[in-house]
Amino acid sequence: MDTSALKSKYPRLVYDPYFECKEGWAGLLDDFLSVVDRVLPADREFRLLQVKEKMGGLRIYYSAVPSEAAEEIRNAERRAEMRSEHICETCGKRGRMSNRDGYWFVACEEHRVDDNGRVAIPSEGFTRYGTPSGGWQRYDFDLDTLVPCDPPEGY
Repeated sequence: MDTSALKSKYPRLVYDPYFECKEGWAGLLDDFLSVVDRVLPADREFRLLQVKEKMGGLRIYYSAVPSEAAEEIRNAERRAEMRSEHICETCGKRGRMSNRDGYWFVACEEHRVDDNGRVAIPSEGFTRYGTPSGGWQRYDFDLDTLVPCDPPEGY
């Protein structure tokens, strides 16, 4: 991922982190960093350490944050990570969690096919759940929010 735009837009937040994801998630990172930039006190330091794809979704790792900003930053992180499971990592269009030969990733229709013509199989009913102190939640892409829900079956 080319991080130069994020470095220019958020110079106090983005130094030289390790990025292991594609351009399609740049908008998610921009949304996350805009929250951090807004809620982080000007005299406090923040360091984005690593951004990567893991098990098909975005993962954001960063330094400790001050307690007065921690909840909003954590919520922005959770939203970006859960939203990534519906956004094609390659182009940023709406996509589905898919599997090709055991590798999970999010792809739109166009990017489900690799250069060798192998097609990834979209997952049916994929849902990631969160367990914040307030109870179980799932991400609803259409509402763009976390909504209360029952625990997954068998939990």
